[in-house]
Amino acid sequence: MSHNFKPGDLALVINHTFPPVIGTCVELISRHLVSPVDRKDPMDPGVYEQEGGDPVWVVSEDKAIVWEKWLMPLRGDLIPEQQKAKEAVPCL
Repeated sequence: MSHNFKPGDLALVINHTFPPVIGTCVELISRHLVSPVDRKDPMDPGVYEQEGGDPVWVVSEDKAIVWEKWLMPLRGDLIPEQQKAKEAVPCL
């Protein structure tokens, strides 16, 4: 699912293979399309740019890579509707 993220957006990491990253707020730096990860060779990082691949973002947290599907937007038009309603200013 695409949230129409752009560089500079803030996002919450909701899943990751490195558990301490889960729940952190990150700034998105750049989006890349990568091939599926192949874990057969432990010396091979397994992440290669590929046209038509799955989207990942390089994020501010130590220039880590996070799959786009594991990011939840934190501002702007991407905020969930329920939160937008709480922020609305009542008319007088």
